[in-house]
Amino acid sequence: MSDESNLPVLILSGLGAPRASAQLYGAVFRARGFRVYAAPHRLWGYGDVWKAAALLPDAIDEVRQRTGAPQVKLVGMSLGGLVGLVHLKCGGDTSAVERFISVGGPLNGAAAAKLLELVPVPRGHAVAQTSPNSELMRTLRDAPLPDSVRLISVGTHGDVMTPRSAWDAEGFEVVETPYGRFPLGHWMLFTHPGNHQIVADLLGPA
Repeated sequence: MSDESNLPVLILSGLGAPRASAQLYGAVFRARGFRVYAAPHRLWGYGDVWKAAALLPDAIDEVRQRTGAPQVKLVGMSLGGLVGLVHLKCGGDTSAVERFISVGGPLNGAAAAKLLELVPVPRGHAVAQTSPNSELMRTLRDAPLPDSVRLISVGTHGDVMTPRSAWDAEGFEVVETPYGRFPLGHWMLFTHPGNHQIVADLLGPA
């Protein structure tokens, strides 16, 4: 485990969000002195979660090479939280990640995604994969958590996209912020200054 001070931050954007959304969210933390980078992904987050997670090792290595840091702090925005968890539980070596903060991530799956079982959505579609009954979620439940990574899940009130049942995951430090309001809680996680400060504090010293 490396000294947590000034480790770079790698952000994974959420469902349907371009990489620019991670860059915009990252600017909040860059202004606080953090070194922030945005991870690549496929099809604006609508692709296969497995494939998105498979891109992470190269993205982490690139940030480490650019900064000379031994580890990164990983932040997942919404679906990016699930992508990060798949990497940590099923992707092999996790030694390059010092901590993982999922912000509004459907770590237990999203019950609303079960509705897609009634329509012809490909099983490899990211939304379908968030169904609690999906092969991805079953595999994830059976996989062990990494021992050496600090795991934190952040959520808030009034989140219709990712209610507490979706983000309050076993083995994670759970942080429920007061800066959410129905029905906009999910989006407020990424836009409210109070939520920005909470995540910055969880990232530790810049």
